[in-house]
Amino acid sequence: MAGRRMAARMVHRMRRRRRRRRRRRIILVGGLVALGAYKLSQKDVQRVEEQTGKKAEDLSDEELEQAMDDLNIDAEEMTDEEFDYVDAADAEEEDDGDDYIEQLERLAKLRDDGIITDEEFAAKKAELLGL
Repeated sequence: MAGRRMAARMVHRMRRRRRRRRRRRIILVGGLVALGAYKLSQKDVQRVEEQTGKKAEDLSDEELEQAMDDLNIDAEEMTDEEFDYVDAADAEEEDDGDDYIEQLERLAKLRDDGIITDEEFAAKKAELLGL
């Protein structure tokens, strides 16, 4: 039982990280990239990444804004329609995340029933979680 809770927590953390990354960096129409509440060109995103040495989706809002200030990048704010697009992409990804939980639960049952070994369970769990 504790193993299932731990697996569920790991999946939840992974989903939250993936969702945050996806929310921070989604290609919008016209080659613009959504980062936080801003739209930047792909060229500006690349400049920010070169300046900071980090991927844009890994930057905090403060780091992103500081890099934009340092590079004199004027980004546009996203419209309500663009926020809706990002939210829809998040919802789609969240639905995909439920599959991980279901798969882990099925694998745990197979392990508990003695159909697969602990090693097979661990290997498949690591594969599902991308570890």
